[in-house]
Amino acid sequence: MNLFDVADYYINKIVTSRSKLSVAKVNEHQRIKVLLLDNNTTPTISLCATQSDLLKQEIYLVDKIENEEREVSRHLRCLVYVKPTEGTLQCLLRELRNPRYGEYQIFFNNIVLKSQLERLAESDDMEAVTKVEEIFQDFFILNQDLFSLDLQPKDFLSNTLVWSEPGLTECSNSLVSVLLSLKIKPEIRFEGASKLCERLAKEVSYEIGKNERTFFDFLVMDSTPILLILDRKTDPITPLLQPWTYQSMINEYIGVKRNIVDLSKVPKIDKDLEKVTLSSKQDAFFRDTMYLNFGELGDKVKQYVTTYKDKTQTNSQINTIEDIKNFIEKYPEFRKLSGNVAKHMAIVGELDRQLKIRNIWEVSEIEQNLSSHDANEEDFSELIKLLQSETVDKYYKLKLACIYSLNNHANSDKIRQLVELLTQDFSPEDVNFFHRFKSLFNRHDKKAQSNHDKDDILSELARRFNSKMSSKGNTAENVYMQHIPEISSLLTELSKNTLSRDRFKTVDIQNHGMTQTQLRNDIPQDVILFFVGGVTYEEARLVHEFNETMNSRMRVVLGGTSIVSTNQYMDSLRAMK
Repeated sequence: MNLFDVADYYINKIVTSRSKLSVAKVNEHQRIKVLLLDNNTTPTISLCATQSDLLKQEIYLVDKIENEEREVSRHLRCLVYVKPTEGTLQCLLRELRNPRYGEYQIFFNNIVLKSQLERLAESDDMEAVTKVEEIFQDFFILNQDLFSLDLQPKDFLSNTLVWSEPGLTECSNSLVSVLLSLKIKPEIRFEGASKLCERLAKEVSYEIGKNERTFFDFLVMDSTPILLILDRKTDPITPLLQPWTYQSMINEYIGVKRNIVDLSKVPKIDKDLEKVTLSSKQDAFFRDTMYLNFGELGDKVKQYVTTYKDKTQTNSQINTIEDIKNFIEKYPEFRKLSGNVAKHMAIVGELDRQLKIRNIWEVSEIEQNLSSHDANEEDFSELIKLLQSETVDKYYKLKLACIYSLNNHANSDKIRQLVELLTQDFSPEDVNFFHRFKSLFNRHDKKAQSNHDKDDILSELARRFNSKMSSKGNTAENVYMQHIPEISSLLTELSKNTLSRDRFKTVDIQNHGMTQTQLRNDIPQDVILFFVGGVTYEEARLVHEFNETMNSRMRVVLGGTSIVSTNQYMDSLRAMK
């Protein structure tokens, strides 16, 4: 279940599509193709193919179907790749009534309704359409085992924190697209305590049942795949903690939007580096470093620079990130030899700057201690000191108070002290947010949370990963990565087929009078984990490490309504009424 393979398959299917005209009639001009996209599929193409890839397939013009100013070029043929929304359909109908190109081959990124096809046929008076095909990529592939729907809470929730009808339809259709792209018909399980998860699970089940004979008639597998729908609220600690691996840090401190990083606000950045692409599929250096912690990342960058230093036989000292920056400024030809490393040096330098100006080293250590330890006086004393510090931003102080409340909700005296401190220095809105946060995540009953047992595969893997030396301090234990996300224990339970039937309910899809749970009761080989409310890059790292550990015995794909940073998660909680 490599999502990059899915992307390659579908993109190749589109761009290599042959003309329906006879070979004898296809001249040089007709081999040149135009690619028309809409607002939904444009980022999909940019994630999966470069401009060079398109040029190799003789696609010399890429435009949007919404653009009505395009020139008439009937000597060219047009590939259309769009989402079957009503808005896009209207643009397509207008295009076919007055075609600008000689031939159209239309690809939809999800299931098309029969009524929509009929409307297309009625508008194609000139019979310019030679192909209509459904392909299934109504989601954004970020890593080989990570996808996002890029939906923010306001896009799918109503004011009462329940699904909006358009949001539910959008999310369920996209999940159906994921299932079809991977060619699996899964057992659907969901957080039984979450109404959001239950509603989505039933909607996806309904869509599968409705399209079962047409699209989901796959061969019966040795073990039934699982789609597990999770609620972000069941593990609120993970998205609150400062991340320490390369990909997650970029998202936290600079921002990543569909693998595009905007460096325009970075001081003294070169214009050619203002917007850069980060993809493990196309960038070998990023593929090698995306899951490394910050200490290991610095070592990796240093290796690149040291290699060039040896070639130039310079005696410059290279011990810190600042030394590396000074070295590159002194030897600008290095940038010509390794432009990709220059891009990453700009990013790493900015991350280092952000860590210092935000006092992240100090904040993160306390965060990790609060989230990973049972309540103790030493941690609480350190928390109070930081809350009284004038060098730490109030955002981090409020977040630390929220983290403390998650694991110490019953300690009313300590919580009262926190509230008194917050009341002295914070706005009434922030104090009210803290109270709402406590109310939202009242954890008197922790039955919903799985315990990390001693045989937890991912816990052990994470311990090995986290014990590597950090770039701050000399101890073997990395105090900045103590927390192990709850997804770790879920993966272990799935690998042992011990996932709780009480916590995770099942939606039955009928199969000739017998439910899937009756057909199979084996360890699943293919699993899709989907978070309503967003997933983190730290969890993506754990899933990737798990897949490597399992060595294809079990394959997991992780997805979410969005990818969240700590700021985005806090903002989404603030928006809750």
